[in-house]
Amino acid sequence: MSTPQFSRRAVLRGFGTALALPWLERFIPAASGGARAPGVGANGHPLRLIYVYVPNGVHMPEWTPSAEGRDYELPWILQPLEPMRRQVSVVSGLVHDKGRANGDGPGDHARAAAVFLTGVQPLKRDGLVSLGISADQVAANAVGEATRFRSLELGVDPSGNSGQCDSGYACAYSSNIAWQSATTPADKEVNPRLLFDRIFRGGSGSDATAAEAERMKRRRSVLDFVQEDARRLRAGLSNADRAKLEEYFSGVRELERRIEAASESVVAEVGDDLRPAGTPRDYGEHLTLLRELLVLALRTDRTRVATLMFANEGSDRAYRNLGISDGHHSISHHGNDEAKQESIRKINRFHIEHLAALLQALEASEEGSGNLLDHSMLVFGSGISDGNRHNHDELPVLVCGRGGGLTPGSHLRAPKGTPMMNLHLELLERMGAGVASLGDSTGRFNPGQ
Repeated sequence: MSTPQFSRRAVLRGFGTALALPWLERFIPAASGGARAPGVGANGHPLRLIYVYVPNGVHMPEWTPSAEGRDYELPWILQPLEPMRRQVSVVSGLVHDKGRANGDGPGDHARAAAVFLTGVQPLKRDGLVSLGISADQVAANAVGEATRFRSLELGVDPSGNSGQCDSGYACAYSSNIAWQSATTPADKEVNPRLLFDRIFRGGSGSDATAAEAERMKRRRSVLDFVQEDARRLRAGLSNADRAKLEEYFSGVRELERRIEAASESVVAEVGDDLRPAGTPRDYGEHLTLLRELLVLALRTDRTRVATLMFANEGSDRAYRNLGISDGHHSISHHGNDEAKQESIRKINRFHIEHLAALLQALEASEEGSGNLLDHSMLVFGSGISDGNRHNHDELPVLVCGRGGGLTPGSHLRAPKGTPMMNLHLELLERMGAGVASLGDSTGRFNPGQ
């Protein structure tokens, strides 16, 4: 019998289960002299574009390096990035003019998230919505057909897409950074278990539902249902690919175990609408599961475009794990109170610790002669600079990864008044999804100098 052929987008299948495969040497396409497709790097590997958002700004005195160029010291908030500093650029001076009131009065938090990837002044009228397409969705329109999911939108807090939340602005503005159109946000997935199902289950048909019930009943892994396909695949792999496959399988099993542990109970006989949520009560563990699932989705080429909101804009979450019982938004209005400023510093550093863990996981995922981070462009930031001032200039922005030919590792200062949308335009161009303009862009800003 001839060895089965597995395409790059192949999955392992069995009894209603479809398990995506990681990138293996076997899948590298033969060199071609033609123009490369959107979302594909010069080396034939997929390019990824990832945006990570944090609310309420940061404590800028402990964020901005004192020196520019490659020889600078990381401030206290950014110090968890030290092991990854040559994969990270600090970009200072970018501006979101449409985050400012511009005659619309209060509502800086709603505007901050709304403009982060759109650069469009949000409509403020009776909870109505009018904005613009976001940079990630421009990329998804260009490269999304190559993957199962055009894009993935993740977050810890659910999207509130009805009603008013910030001084008359629609709640949708505060809880979404990804917008498919002027009136349609791309809703976030906040439940790790449901996200796992989307990535690893074979859809929502009757076979998939039966397989899920069977797995829950027998406490079986998705891997147990694809063993025959896996056996046939291993036969045609190199030793390096076999080792990578086993490492990947181990990661899937561990995530299954942790997601299951996050559920209060397991019920096998009910439909999906009554399944346990599988959402951890602990914020840090919730964020950890989401970012690890994001890495798996990128690693298996389920998507090449993703957004992750650490929390909705204006979030008043208490960080009791850091000894902070007051809400994040409340203490961001610190009024120069030293104790509140210290709390903000701790929250900001906690977020950076999670970013560092995400970058390290991407770097640890080998892909060809490099790794996922080498083939990714990741932007981390906020639509507000100083949460106390509610200003939208001097935004806190990090650009990470070497995808698209980026050369990170510096502290760069953009020319005065440079719109943040100019950065997005540059990354879209590198992604192979270039457009002439987006939002209030005035040109392209290169963060890879």
